[in-house]
Amino acid sequence: MAVALAQVCVDPRLNHELLRIQIGQKLQRLRLAADRIYILNDLGGNVGMNFRNTVNQLSRQESIVLCAVLHHDDCLAEQQGIRTPLDASAQEMATYLADRNIRCPVLTGTIHIDNNRLLWADEPEPHSEIFAFRMPRL
Repeated sequence: MAVALAQVCVDPRLNHELLRIQIGQKLQRLRLAADRIYILNDLGGNVGMNFRNTVNQLSRQESIVLCAVLHHDDCLAEQQGIRTPLDASAQEMATYLADRNIRCPVLTGTIHIDNNRLLWADEPEPHSEIFAFRMPRL
């Protein structure tokens, strides 16, 4: 079986089901398949023992096809100065995986806490344009 892992903050405002859906959509865009998506928590989304233990356990029987570090806005851990920068966390994750001969993409993204919308760092932010258009009357 194939799995994907996403490291997020312990913030209770994060909706794991909405995140799973968006991670699943990203997997589809990357043409990757995962039977399960694990959302892992640590303070500030830092890479910690939860991630390491999960990788050690899963890699014995599962294929890890994607990992991600996802930070969110309005983070209490960041305000307290205990959140590791996003790029540093991604590098720490990639190094840990490489040391175990696990080869998979390590992505980053930002979650908007008000609606749990996930914006991937490797994709442009979508924007809407308003057109002054109306349907003609018949």
